[in-house]
Amino acid sequence: MKGSSSILFLILLIVVFYVLILLPQRRQQKSRAEMMKKLGPGARVMTAAGLYGEIVAMQGDIAIVRIADGVDVEMDQRAIVRVVEEGHGAEHDEAEDEADEAEDRGVDHDVEATDEGHDGPSEAEREFGEHHKEHGGA
Repeated sequence: MKGSSSILFLILLIVVFYVLILLPQRRQQKSRAEMMKKLGPGARVMTAAGLYGEIVAMQGDIAIVRIADGVDVEMDQRAIVRVVEEGHGAEHDEAEDEADEAEDRGVDHDVEATDEGHDGPSEAEREFGEHHKEHGGA
């Protein structure tokens, strides 16, 4: 009886190890692979260093990311932690077509311009403001 209980304990230990360690790791790998499929020109991403940018080109495993006007950096695609906004695809084109049609009809969905002609805060500025609020910024 003692030998069969130790074998049962060993099997139970293996099952617990699998459920607690291997399954979450496989899920994470699957979600990472799905994220990598979204990478392409036009995608807004966040890097491991916390920089936000837009992918301008992909060259194999290298992503060329524009982090500011005139500032393009080459980085390994593994340094990209998350996709903030997907690149230009069918969904994006449909949204642009709808915006063009609304513009043709005279409907304006843009942010109201200020006196200086600035269209309001950029997406990065809005994200920074949200981050600042969430983490107790003054």
